[in-house]
Amino acid sequence: MGLIEEVHGPVVDIRCTCLPPLYQALYADLDGTRHVFEVQHHLDENRVRAVALHHTGGLRRQMPVFDTGGPLQVPVSPDCLGRLLDMFGAPLDGLPPLATEVFRSVVASPSPLSEAVAVGGILPVGIKVIDLLCPFVRGGKTGLFGGAGVGKTVLVMEFMHAIVHLHQGVSVFAGVGERIREGHELWHDMQDAGVMPRSLIVFGQMDESPGVRFRTGLAALSYAEYLRDEVAREVLFLMDNAFRFVQAGSELSGLLGRMPATVGYQPTLLSEVAELQERIASTRSGNITAVEAVYVT
Repeated sequence: MGLIEEVHGPVVDIRCTCLPPLYQALYADLDGTRHVFEVQHHLDENRVRAVALHHTGGLRRQMPVFDTGGPLQVPVSPDCLGRLLDMFGAPLDGLPPLATEVFRSVVASPSPLSEAVAVGGILPVGIKVIDLLCPFVRGGKTGLFGGAGVGKTVLVMEFMHAIVHLHQGVSVFAGVGERIREGHELWHDMQDAGVMPRSLIVFGQMDESPGVRFRTGLAALSYAEYLRDEVAREVLFLMDNAFRFVQAGSELSGLLGRMPATVGYQPTLLSEVAELQERIASTRSGNITAVEAVYVT
């Protein structure tokens, strides 16, 4: 399909015999390990600029690159509940991989307008001060603003507990750019609280490629959409945190050579945030209610 022409950190320029579309997933084999790239920019009629989703150590010029035939995909199955997965759907909990032949695209369009339903009704979470002063709207989005160490994770645990025990729903947690210590503590706290069997954690660590941190939220949303359509009518989608998603997009924009916009953020900020938020929607199959933590410095 093509050959690697240049490698600049996580950015890889590839000369192609057939130009792939944007967001196509490509890969190269290095010592038996698959390194995945995502096409982000067409340089000309023969070259693309892609972002590596793995560490690029060992990649070299003239290494062959192959086309996966589509965008990034994650394996989906009801067995994903109770699991800790990475952005590719691979296990991080030491258990076997998901046994399924069903995949969903990470980069996907929102649900059709004809399938969407209006948000409405209150979603009680069992915390009196929240249900009284800031009630959750079923199928809506709520921001959880706060600095480090003020209790955002404790609230997230309570929300997940309420969805499981009060509404017989499921929860999907997207850890975007989280510290491995935080992910480890959250995983064990969820097991101790008894909510893990009805929950899923999709984790993208802080030391991962910015491409991984940028796509972790969308990968978790793909699981949330599957669970809404196939498993439960009530799905709680939690993202910690939205700031690191925007930060990863800013890193990618700089690496790709785009001119920054106001206050240094990427010029594509609005469209990238909209791409994420528009997929948090309710349909006739069920509801996705979102709680997104926003780190405040």
